[in-house]
Amino acid sequence: MAKENIEDYLGAIYRLRKDALTPLQLSRLQEHFGFSRVSIHEMILKLAQRELLVYHPYRGVTLTEAGEAVAAALLRRHRLWERFLTDLLGVPWDEAHEVAGRLEHAAPETVTEQLANLLARPPHPAGKEELPEPQPLRSLAPGAECRIVRIASESPGVLCFLQQLNIDPSSCLRVVAQLPEETLVKIQGGNVRLPLQVAEALWVTLK
Repeated sequence: MAKENIEDYLGAIYRLRKDALTPLQLSRLQEHFGFSRVSIHEMILKLAQRELLVYHPYRGVTLTEAGEAVAAALLRRHRLWERFLTDLLGVPWDEAHEVAGRLEHAAPETVTEQLANLLARPPHPAGKEELPEPQPLRSLAPGAECRIVRIASESPGVLCFLQQLNIDPSSCLRVVAQLPEETLVKIQGGNVRLPLQVAEALWVTLK
């Protein structure tokens, strides 16, 4: 089993799940990757045999401690490459997100630590970075101030929408209103209407 495939699955579960304890339905992975249900199920069973996740029949999957470590290390590498591409090279965020998705697998750990030093971020052993538990933007009440930490979507439409508004991981915002089909937020001094598909993709931590 290729290391890249393992990391892709564990990273997708980490990004798409509601929280660490709630099983992620396999249909979400099928939608994310575009693979058949049979292919998804076969891969999940292989990862379960390696004790990287736990398969809960008819409910979904949760990551084990080992799987959590792999996913957290992957997410860290992805964030570092995104910052390098956007902050230092000026690459648009949606393009940087795609390129970082390839570099996160290819770069050796020594390069990752050099990159962390370059970006003036303290280096951490692989998988040991403590990340705050994010929550969905749609769960916040009006008046809540938060910082975006995860965009749980690979949709070009969603990523381009956010890019056009200069919204990316680390952007800060305040919730103005939660409506049935959209979320109204205040960001960079102005009010912005986020369509439901976009709002549901944003995971945040409270400031």
